[in-house]
Amino acid sequence: MEAWRSLRGAGFLHAVRDAHREATLRVFEGMDRAEGFTERSFGVGAFDVLASRLDAVLGLGGEGPAVAGAVRDDLNQSPGWRVGRYRMLLKRHTFGQVRRLRWDRDSPTKQAVARQAYADDAQLALPLGLPPGVSTADTPGIVTLVLAHSATDEPLDMELYLGRPRWNADGGDAWHWVRRLDDRALGADPRRKLDEATLPLWSDGSADVPMRRRRETSTETT
Repeated sequence: MEAWRSLRGAGFLHAVRDAHREATLRVFEGMDRAEGFTERSFGVGAFDVLASRLDAVLGLGGEGPAVAGAVRDDLNQSPGWRVGRYRMLLKRHTFGQVRRLRWDRDSPTKQAVARQAYADDAQLALPLGLPPGVSTADTPGIVTLVLAHSATDEPLDMELYLGRPRWNADGGDAWHWVRRLDDRALGADPRRKLDEATLPLWSDGSADVPMRRRRETSTETT
């Protein structure tokens, strides 16, 4: 699909995977269930820390160049990031339940995103009926996707998905399409190719070119 190819080629999806790993480890290291932290504590912490790490990994927090021109692009005060025509919002889900999300029971913003026009789904021709001030997009031509994330600490495991939500008040599928962001699906990191392209053609540590001693020619006469 075009969205996956575009975002993967830009290095955005690999950056998101890195940010999710870092955020998850930081949250689990900083919160101990024995000290009273609950599942809700982990959920709020995971969302906030992931948003912060995304800014950093994407170069939007002063730690490096922006990945493929990524910019911060919030929607109705919900944290968002955009590359080209694709905006991504965060959504935390119960581990193992990514396909059982109910957008009609979510926030007004997520409801609006799930109701975006989609050529293969005629139901979206119905009136939106959204609350005042809530829109599916504030920029013409923008497609808003969702980064669904989750993790569990016993044992440690993580889930991260990119997908296009489907309005499922009918109790049906939560996604028009959804793909997991794991090592197998993502493959080689295109950001490394960009780094390698900037390496010098030689370095001080390279082996010296072998030198052949020139044979002396006698100039004496007899």
